[in-house]
Amino acid sequence: MSIQYKKYTSVKKYIERKSRTKFIQSFHSNKLTLIRGALIVGLAPKAHLKLTKELIDWKISTIVAFINDTSPFEIQNADELEMSERVTVAYFIGMVFAQIHMQKKYQVRHMEHLKSSGITAKSRVKDKKNPDLWGYNPKKKKSYLVEAKGSTVPTDYFDNDKIRKAEKQLNAITEIQYSSPGGTLIFNKASSNLKKIIIATHPNLNKEIMQHVIDPIKEEDKIIKINGDELVYKHYSHLIKFIKSGESKSIELEKLPGLKFRVVDYISLNCSIGVLEEIYNLLEHITEKDNITEEDIRNVSTEINKFLDNIDDYFIGTSEFKDFSIGIDGVLVFNKDLN
Repeated sequence: MSIQYKKYTSVKKYIERKSRTKFIQSFHSNKLTLIRGALIVGLAPKAHLKLTKELIDWKISTIVAFINDTSPFEIQNADELEMSERVTVAYFIGMVFAQIHMQKKYQVRHMEHLKSSGITAKSRVKDKKNPDLWGYNPKKKKSYLVEAKGSTVPTDYFDNDKIRKAEKQLNAITEIQYSSPGGTLIFNKASSNLKKIIIATHPNLNKEIMQHVIDPIKEEDKIIKINGDELVYKHYSHLIKFIKSGESKSIELEKLPGLKFRVVDYISLNCSIGVLEEIYNLLEHITEKDNITEEDIRNVSTEINKFLDNIDDYFIGTSEFKDFSIGIDGVLVFNKDLN
C-alpha cells in the first residue's frame, strides 16, 4: 500500500500546477500506520489529558470506514455523508495523513497541535491565525510548521482558495521559541531552520488518496513559544493512559528483536496498540497526577529523544510489514495474531 504525493516550491507554483517533478511520488504505508497516525495526531487543546475508549473507537473507526486499504489508498463511503459530516471526516483525514507524511518524509517524531494549552503566541497583529501543527527534528536541528488540509471530494487538485488560506495561516508565524533543558532554541527564516509546509490531502478522480505538499515563502511577525518537555509528554500521555486502563502486558516481537513494548489489545479490530516500554516506564507515573508541573516533566524530551536516537537505525527497513507498523516515535500497532 502507498500514499501518493506531489511537491511544489510555492503556492504560486501550485496554482500554476507546476510540481517539482512531472511524476507522482509515493511512499509505502499500510492500514495499521493509518490507525497509528489516528491515535497520535492532535485534534483538541486538551486531548492529552485523556482519550476515552469511545473517542479512540471513533478515531480508528473513521479511518476504517472511509479509507480503503488498496494500493494506493482510496477514499470510500464519503458520498453517503451530508456536508457537515464530510467536513469533519475531511479535517480528521487531512490531519492523520499530514502526521504520517511528516514522520515518513521529514523524520519528525513528535508534533503538537498549536491550539494546545501551554503554547503562547505574541504578535503586534491581533489575529487568531495559526497553522495546525509544529514539530522538531533534533538530528537535523530543523523545525516544521504544518497546515493540514483535507477533503473527501474527488478532484484533480485541492481548492486554490483553501490553499491560499493555508498560506496565510502559515505566514502569520515568523519565529518559534522552543524551550528545552539545554536552553531556548530559536527557529526562524534568518537561521534557515524553520520550514513551513502545506499538506493538502484529498481523493483524485479515481478516488485514490493524493497529497499536495507546498512550501509557502512569505511571513509576518507572530512568535510562538513552545515547551519541549511538554510537547513530548503530550505526544504520549493519552496513549499511555489508554494502555494503563486496559489489561496491558509487556511483549517482544520476533520481527523486532531486542525491543520491549507495553501493549493493550484492541479486540474489535484484532490488533494491539502499544509503545516502547522504556517510554512507558518513564512517563507512566507522571500520567497518574492530576496537575502536571514543569518539574514533573523536566528532561522528558531529552531522555526520550536520546533513547530513540540510539535505536533510530533499527527502524530502517523494519518500520512496516503487512502485520505491524511502528513509528519513529516508538508507537506500535500490530495484528494480534503476530504475537
